[in-house]
Amino acid sequence: MNEPRVYRHSLIQMGLLIILLGLSGVVLLFVNRYAGYAFLIPFAGILGIVYVMSISTAVSDDEISTRSLFGTKSLRWSEISRISGSGNAVKLHNLDGDVTVSPNVQLPGYAEIVEWIGTKRPDLFDPLAFSEMKRGVPVLTLLVVLALLTLGILIGFSIAFLDTPGEPVVVMLPILLVVIINAVLFWMVFSMPQSVTLNGSSMLIKYLSREKILPAAEIASVELQFTQTRNGKDYFVALNLAKGKPIRISGLRPNAPVVYHVLKNWHKKYARTALEDQRN
Repeated sequence: MNEPRVYRHSLIQMGLLIILLGLSGVVLLFVNRYAGYAFLIPFAGILGIVYVMSISTAVSDDEISTRSLFGTKSLRWSEISRISGSGNAVKLHNLDGDVTVSPNVQLPGYAEIVEWIGTKRPDLFDPLAFSEMKRGVPVLTLLVVLALLTLGILIGFSIAFLDTPGEPVVVMLPILLVVIINAVLFWMVFSMPQSVTLNGSSMLIKYLSREKILPAAEIASVELQFTQTRNGKDYFVALNLAKGKPIRISGLRPNAPVVYHVLKNWHKKYARTALEDQRN
């Protein structure tokens, strides 16, 4: 790669948003006597868009750099000594810790940036160094609290309405809604892997109510995928099995990019070993 690969938000889309907000501000300015200072809101949005437009990440054979209105940070691949971050974000540190590079998670092509990091510095994602990856306790606690709170609301509705004669059927709709929310919350708590432990050529996946041992040979591929939410892209690791439905792993520490590359490196090593054993 002779020229750096630059990842940024679409300038065309950002430009159209600026024009739309500018027109909205002008319209509100003409009706200022009714809207007060509301015409300033679109212009504040324009400043936000200008900042978003300035955010970019450039990747080359020699280095990775990030840019914003506040300046540019760069690290040569050989200067990176460790990796950190939480959630979907990844932060690269130099040896002294005085320079960090953190690509914006919502940039188009963020998954490609993550791939570049794993390709250039696979040693940062040693399966032996990350043999056990767990879900953060606050996330699990929040889900359990929400589930118990919803269950309490369900019991309260039941006591308030079910023993009252002559209530119309429409009164049951809030109870039905609470039942659905409660079921979804409990499904989230019990269906998400709580930890992944790498034991040689096999992986131990722990759920709240069960465990699953998965040999590397049964995994066809490891991919970094995402779902689009109102707050942007939410990344997760997909274990595509040779037989059966993919297993989705998300929310494990330290972050999604590290979990992805650790599992990918682990699978690359042991799936190849298993294949060679079968041939012999």
